[in-house]
Amino acid sequence: MLSIPKKRLILYALFIGLFPIAFSLLRFVSLSDEADVVQERITEIQELFGAYKKRQSVNIATINHFREADHFYLDKHLETITLLEPEIEALQKIAGHKNFPGDPVIKKRLDFLTGSGNTPVFNEGTVQSFPLYQETVETLAHPVEANINDIKNILAKTEGVSLPPFEPIPSRPQLIVLDFKLERKRHPDGNEVFVLNMKLLKREFL
Repeated sequence: MLSIPKKRLILYALFIGLFPIAFSLLRFVSLSDEADVVQERITEIQELFGAYKKRQSVNIATINHFREADHFYLDKHLETITLLEPEIEALQKIAGHKNFPGDPVIKKRLDFLTGSGNTPVFNEGTVQSFPLYQETVETLAHPVEANINDIKNILAKTEGVSLPPFEPIPSRPQLIVLDFKLERKRHPDGNEVFVLNMKLLKREFL
């Protein structure tokens, strides 16, 4: 029968005694890593929930703000704007002067400025309905000529911001500008005139 040296027996005994301790340490490290992963996940969930609550509060505030909006807001407050009013008044004075009786150039320009050709009329697209609101794309029927004050007036009424002397109107629905094109036009008398074209998304809460 083989005899195992005493020193080796002691080493085997130490190894066998240390094995449960090593296993426990490895298990502890593993559990610690799992706990860290769980804690990170909990933190992520808390952050997501916080962001969700914030979005919900913003959504509720938005719905409450726009709930009483006027369905005919564009008809009443944008399509009734008289563009280039100073030029119209100046041309009317010239047209009434005895030195310019029936001037065809002045008459043509006046007819354009005071007629439908330069009135901001919006064409209503298909209405899309959702559980809490409906959306409609409103596109300017044709480009219009405007000066800086006209543009400020239009933006104050669509964006709901103060652009003195123009102030936002409380009955405004939520209007999102989808397209806004502005092109400077040469004007014979040197006045600053722009050609404007725009598209809006009108959102109405139910």
